[in-house]
Amino acid sequence: MTRPFAWFFWSLSLIIALASWRFLVLPMAEAMPHMLHYLDSAPVGTWVHMTAGPLALGLAPFQLWQGLRRKRPALHRWTGRVYALAIVASGVASLAMLPGFQGSGFAQAGFGVLALAWIGTTALGIVRARAGDLVAHRRWMLRSVALTFAAVTLRLIMGPLVAMGWTVTETYDVTAWGSWLINLAILEYWQRRRVVLPA
Repeated sequence: MTRPFAWFFWSLSLIIALASWRFLVLPMAEAMPHMLHYLDSAPVGTWVHMTAGPLALGLAPFQLWQGLRRKRPALHRWTGRVYALAIVASGVASLAMLPGFQGSGFAQAGFGVLALAWIGTTALGIVRARAGDLVAHRRWMLRSVALTFAAVTLRLIMGPLVAMGWTVTETYDVTAWGSWLINLAILEYWQRRRVVLPA
C-alpha cells in the first residue's frame, strides 16, 4: 500500500466511521433522515446496522496494519474478532432492513448481494486463518475490507450525484452496485499485478 493511498484509506475510513455515529448525539431526523422509515419496518436491524457497520469500518485499517500484526499479534486477533462480529451483525441487520427498502429492485438486489458477500468473504477469511493458511486468510480479508470500504465509496459516488440534483434514493441505482464492485475490481487487479496468490 503506497503512502498516499494509506493516508486516503485511513483518514476516510475513520472520518466516515465517526461521522456515521452522529445519530448518537443528534435526533435521527437531523442525523439521517433517509433512514427514518427503517425504524418502522426494522427498528432493531436499523440500530444494529448503524452501530456495527461504522465499527467495522473504523477497525478495518487496523486489521491491515502490518506493524500491529507483527508486534501485537494477540491484539490483531482480538480486533479481528470484533471486526468480524461487527460485520456479521451489520450484514444480517442490513438484510433484515431490505424489505423496507424504498429504492428500485435493482438497487435492492445490489445491497442484498453486498451484505451476503460481506459476510461470506469475512467468514472465509476466518476459516482460512483457523486452518493455518495465512496467505489465503489475508487474501479473503482484503476482500472483506474492500467490501467494508464500500461505505466510503458509496458516499464518494453519492456526493456528486446529489449535487447534480439526484435524490438519495435515486443514487442507490448507482451506488448499490458501484460502491463495492469498484473496490473489488481495483483490489483484484492490484493483487494480480503484485503477486499471484491462491484463492
